[in-house]
This record gives sequence, C-alpha cells and structure tokens, in this order.
Amino acid sequence: MRTIWMLLLSLFLSCSAAFGQAPSPDTRTLQAILEEIHKLRQDFEATTATVQRAQILLYRMRAQMDVVARTSQRLEEPRSELARLKTHHGQLSNFVKQQEEILEQTQEPERRKQIEMELTAMKGQLEQLAVQEPEAEAKEAEYRNALRLEQSKLEELQNTLDQLDKKLENSLHSQMGTQ
Repeated sequence: MRTIWMLLLSLFLSCSAAFGQAPSPDTRTLQAILEEIHKLRQDFEATTATVQRAQILLYRMRAQMDVVARTSQRLEEPRSELARLKTHHGQLSNFVKQQEEILEQTQEPERRKQIEMELTAMKGQLEQLAVQEPEAEAKEAEYRNALRLEQSKLEELQNTLDQLDKKLENSLHSQMGTQ
C-alpha cells in the first residue's frame, strides 16, 4: 500500500509541474499555423462561393442573350412587314394618282369605266393598307419595348458580373498583400 501512495504522490507532483509550465514556442507556432489555415479556409470558401455565383450569372447571361436574340428576330418581322406595307402604300398611291390623271385625259367611255373600276379596287386596297399599317406599327412598338426590357435585364446581369469580378480581384489583391 505504501508503494501505491508513493506512486500517487509522484504522479500528483509531476502533473502539477506540467500545469505550471509556459506553452512552448512549438505550441505557439502550431497555434499561428492553425489560425492561418482557418483564415485560408474562410478565404477559400468565400472565393469558391463567389466563383460559383459568377458561373450561375454566366449561365443566366447566356440564356438572357438567347432571349434578346429571339426578341430581336421577332422585332424584325413587324419591321419588315411595316416597311413592306409603307412601300406598297406609296407605290399604290402613286399608281392611283397616275390612273386619275389618265382618267381625266381619257375620252372613251369603255376605257374610263375600266380605269374607274381599277381605281375603286386600288382605293379599297389603300384603305386596307391604312388599317394594316397602324396594327403593324403597334406590333413593332410592342416588340421594340420587349427588346428594350430584355436588353436591360442583360445589362443588369452584366453589371452584377462586373461587381463579382471586382470583388474577386480585390480579394486576390488583399491575399497577395498579406503574403
């Protein structure tokens, strides 16, 4: 029993001596390394999240660019239709004027009757064109507004991507400065 008490006493004395010692330089170095690793891990996680967000934004930009391209193509249809209607309206108006001049100069009743019938048909076509043109203009305006909206969405995405790029660049510079 005496041996057990001696063993316990020596164990107790050696443990108290260990508690009173100051941390060794190796422990401080290890602690500094652990803190640096923790900081690097946080920086890595933040950078990874930013890069993932940038990838998502790039995907959204590609999709938005496709939407802008499709909307632009849809805008071309009413534009070309409107141009065709205006051209046809101008040509038809000129032809009506020519036919009216010919009608004034024509004396033959058969020929006059034929020109009058043609003029009536052409004036009916002009009236149809007068109805179709505002419809085409409204459709063009609608698609033009849709295109502006989609382009503004694309611009917002580009601005957000620029901000992320600056954030990554600043992060890189701050990491380079601390090293």
